[in-house]
Amino acid sequence: MAQLHRRTMSLRTFLPLMKLGGGVWEQTVTKTAIPEINRNSNIIWKPSCRGMKIYTRTGDKGVTSLFTGERLPKNTQFFNALGTTDELSSHLGLVKAYAEEKRHEYVDQLERIQCILQDISSLLATPRNQEISDDPEREARVLKRLSFNPRHITELEQWIDRYDSRLPPLTNFILPGGGQVSAALHVARTVCRRAEREIVPLVTEELVDDQVLSYVNRLSDYLFTIARYAAFLEGKKETIYIQPKIRASGKIKDKVQENQEILQSDG
Repeated sequence: MAQLHRRTMSLRTFLPLMKLGGGVWEQTVTKTAIPEINRNSNIIWKPSCRGMKIYTRTGDKGVTSLFTGERLPKNTQFFNALGTTDELSSHLGLVKAYAEEKRHEYVDQLERIQCILQDISSLLATPRNQEISDDPEREARVLKRLSFNPRHITELEQWIDRYDSRLPPLTNFILPGGGQVSAALHVARTVCRRAEREIVPLVTEELVDDQVLSYVNRLSDYLFTIARYAAFLEGKKETIYIQPKIRASGKIKDKVQENQEILQSDG
């Protein structure tokens, strides 16, 4: 049989996708023709996609691009917000893996939220002021494209109300914990709060739709609620905050002395 040779054809396409740190890069897609043999022993070349180039070296100097093409240092506020949003989505992926093992009912909601966070990242990477035009009609179209649908916020509120109605009333502060899933949700909640703080300056400067901030704020409430709900589903007891009592100075002194004696005896 004649030796088969692989024929490749490279197609350079520009697909602005979000990088893990919140950047955007040009993506190389290589179209590959792979040889296959049909029933008549004839060679047929079928196209396939070999993959996408992961590294481009364009960010090696600490600079990366927004969707608009503007290149900025990676420690600017845009990328702080993008990076924290990506971190939040990663935590939700971990929570989802834990919750799937327990067959918790809200797993699909977590995946939907991850998709919405990806849309939010796109909005964060496309500053409004750089897309405004002197053409009123075009400006209206651009603003619509860069707007966040408030129905996503309503959806979160409906989920919160649903799960909260199944939980005992909250009468005290609770400490993060309540099992693996619940504890992981509390971590995601705190990252969500940080993402909110990173987005605030961009909204204040009218670079991002303020509905994005409302969504992230509501998302932290949702994560708090299902953290409680996860503990409830697994029969875990919530840890209530109790103000620690101040020990008498004499007791503390005795305890220190006792510890010293133990160390000396061990030595």
